[in-house]
Amino acid sequence: MKCGVCFVSVCCLVLALGTVALAQVAYPPLLAAEAAPCPGCSVAMAAKDGNAIQAMLQSSEPADKILAYYRETLTAKGWEVALEMDMAQAKTLSFERGGATLAVAILPQENGKSVVTLGLETP
Repeated sequence: MKCGVCFVSVCCLVLALGTVALAQVAYPPLLAAEAAPCPGCSVAMAAKDGNAIQAMLQSSEPADKILAYYRETLTAKGWEVALEMDMAQAKTLSFERGGATLAVAILPQENGKSVVTLGLETP
């Protein structure tokens, strides 16, 4: 259930911020400890609410390459894939470890770039 909550919060972040102009901001240190920004990504937005941290990145890399980066990086840190979805509008991966969840969603944009959102929820 927690996996679904984290996924929903990441999707809400994307929908709420999808029309906002992207500007470089600091990447949250707690999120960086688990999931550093993917190569070629720039940080557009970040937020923290209680035990949840979200970040929005922008990248010109293909979605499959970004997903492969997070799959490799996070599984090497002991995160297990809990859910994977490949939809027309987005590709998502959700991970679990020790009661925490980390969701990654990639939404291709018309300009050839992708918006990458990450959500970390800790117990």
